[in-house]
Amino acid sequence: MPTSLRRAPQAHPEDSLPGVVTRTFTTTGDLDYWASVRHAESAAHVAEELATLVRTGRPAVAREPLAHAVELLLSTLDHADDASGALDNLLNRLLATHAEACRQSPPDPVDLADWLVTVQFDTGRWCPVDIWAYGPALGPGGLDHYRAVVRRRWAADPGDLSARDAVERLARWERDVPTLIEVIGGDLKHAAQYGRLARALADIGDPLAARSWAERGLTAHPDDPPGAGLRDFLSRTPH
Repeated sequence: MPTSLRRAPQAHPEDSLPGVVTRTFTTTGDLDYWASVRHAESAAHVAEELATLVRTGRPAVAREPLAHAVELLLSTLDHADDASGALDNLLNRLLATHAEACRQSPPDPVDLADWLVTVQFDTGRWCPVDIWAYGPALGPGGLDHYRAVVRRRWAADPGDLSARDAVERLARWERDVPTLIEVIGGDLKHAAQYGRLARALADIGDPLAARSWAERGLTAHPDDPPGAGLRDFLSRTPH
């Protein structure tokens, strides 16, 4: 029976990991479909080695190499054919492992917030981050800093989808109903906006507000056009 990657022994000395990450995750030129798949498979071994460090109580050793691996992989994704999703799946694994490493061995909260902003907005590629996973490491100070930066970016350019996504994810995690109404509802010109807002409010555990906004949407758009799903939502949402 082949050995599971999750149980693979550490293959590199801890002090060599930064260099190993740089060599493994750095690419040059464009990667076609199969080159992207091969790169993901090769890099997955190092990703698992770093994950093993986190699982076995050595998160401080893995944290910075994980952050660098994320940065390098985002650079690769800019010029790779990732139709298979292999690189994107690897990115999600790295982010989840990095978040856990930060939870176990928290870095400076403001520095972490700035890093999260960088990977989401300054890498040239959209990189959604599950902010809830980083919440414990950010703490109140880091979250305040992160919130201020992403809201400032969104205010400066309301059409920036990456900023809108970051604000929405934070609002969902913090159960911030006014911000959800602002970021999802927007100008509330279309029935679909009401439907999406109602579903978001239900997702965060506020069925009364969700139902109220769905009812408002149906009043404004009694035809309930395709994609809004207001009547269907109301039929499944308790009073």
